[in-house]
Amino acid sequence: MTPLKKILLEEISENGPMPLADYMARALGDPTHGYYMLRRPFGQAGEDGGDFMTAPEVSQMFGELIGAWLADLWLRMGQPKPFCLAEL
Repeated sequence: MTPLKKILLEEISENGPMPLADYMARALGDPTHGYYMLRRPFGQAGEDGGDFMTAPEVSQMFGELIGAWLADLWLRMGQPKPFCLAEL
């Protein structure tokens, strides 16, 4: 049994069912045991070899699609000036 599985089972035993979103957040992003915290992306040297990539490392297509969507939205809004776009 992995350390995180043990922790999650204890929490579920004490608190009852865990929402799927909480489970996935812990399974993937737990600072100590999370999947993405323990692996290296492709292209990085290391013993674990890496087994995932984030979208910007794969292709610029996602950013281009977001840009096209925003341009279309701006046009449909009547090209307001000023137009403020904030990336969070």
